[in-house]
Amino acid sequence: MIETIELAAGVTLLAVQTEKFKSGCFSFNLMRPHTRAAAPLDALLPSVLLRGSERWPDMRAISMRLDELYGATLGTLVRLRGETKLTGFYADFIEEAFLPQGEAVFAPMVDFFRDILFHPALENGLLNARYVESEKQNLIHAIESAQNDKRVYAAMRMRRIMCEGEAASIPRLGYAEDVAAITPEALTAHWRTVLRTAPIMLFYAGRRTPQEAAALFRPLFDGLERDPVSPPPTVVRRSAETVREVTESMDVTQGKLVIGMRTGITASDPDYPALVLLNSVYGSGVTSKLFVNVREKRSLCYYASSAVEKFKGLMIVSSGISFDQYETARDAILAELDACRRGEITPEELESARRSLISAVRAGLDTPAALDDWYIGMSIEPCDDPETMLQKLPALTVEDVVRAARRITTDTIYFLKGDEA
Repeated sequence: MIETIELAAGVTLLAVQTEKFKSGCFSFNLMRPHTRAAAPLDALLPSVLLRGSERWPDMRAISMRLDELYGATLGTLVRLRGETKLTGFYADFIEEAFLPQGEAVFAPMVDFFRDILFHPALENGLLNARYVESEKQNLIHAIESAQNDKRVYAAMRMRRIMCEGEAASIPRLGYAEDVAAITPEALTAHWRTVLRTAPIMLFYAGRRTPQEAAALFRPLFDGLERDPVSPPPTVVRRSAETVREVTESMDVTQGKLVIGMRTGITASDPDYPALVLLNSVYGSGVTSKLFVNVREKRSLCYYASSAVEKFKGLMIVSSGISFDQYETARDAILAELDACRRGEITPEELESARRSLISAVRAGLDTPAALDDWYIGMSIEPCDDPETMLQKLPALTVEDVVRAARRITTDTIYFLKGDEA
């Protein structure tokens, strides 16, 4: 059972007391509007802060401290949920019930985190220039690596075209040229600004009560000047006005066909459980219509799958095809969705999809990190918790799935082909 506790102005703790795991966790999330100017700064800041603090001045000292805390970990987070950016840190640590009596980890871990976040290694009042430059290169490499994966690149291009003029068109990590322009002065100013203005969401899962966790986290914010400004809500277009088809050429050996659809259904919509069941029937998993009919029976795709973006109200179909199969594969993929709209779903298809989905939701309860992702998402878009979703899925009918399918409209069809095709 999740409990919500306000710790300070614009600082909220979501806490789950559980004895299910041998490790506890917490995440620290600065909630930011996703813009081109802010994206690279938001992505870079946690990595630079984790390079060193006043007390633990370099990565070696940080690593040694985490080893002293029985192998605890602290990593960076850069998540995009709809058009809200969550940037910060995720920590996990062994539960004290499994340590020698009197040994503590959680409180020292929070104290260690305080140093990383509020007392970084500064030079002349600025974030360490060497750390900034090193992490800039790492971030640029990460951005370029994603672009070199043509499956990822095609999905990003489709999203940029489909969501043109919307914040969702901006890559999660920003653009390499914008990262290259960041200075220590700009990143230091950004650090101070976000600590003052960004709403902060903390998540904790472990054996302590929510009140005990709150008592340890609350002093983090003593004396911190706060003037929080909430990010604007995500823009959700309920349907596509026209279908856009875009073809681009690149030096690739396999065509990438990506279809973007507007569902008009976000996680808070009553039809959301039906939408995710539809997605399981249509394109998620080895029993789905796209896998069985388009990939296996007709051999039109090397891969084909669909996924729902619950914060933005999108469904994305990704596939790999031969260059000369574009029109045939496109029509076959869209025809399977039309079949769902007509209710052409066998009992076997529905139950197989339902079992797969229930298994996936249950898996989301099996690790602290999965709980963190689900509940932090709920703080942005109110929705069912995993237990409620598990209660709703068994009751869904073909009629429910058809209703969700009929709300979907095709927006953008993107095809990446070879230079000579």
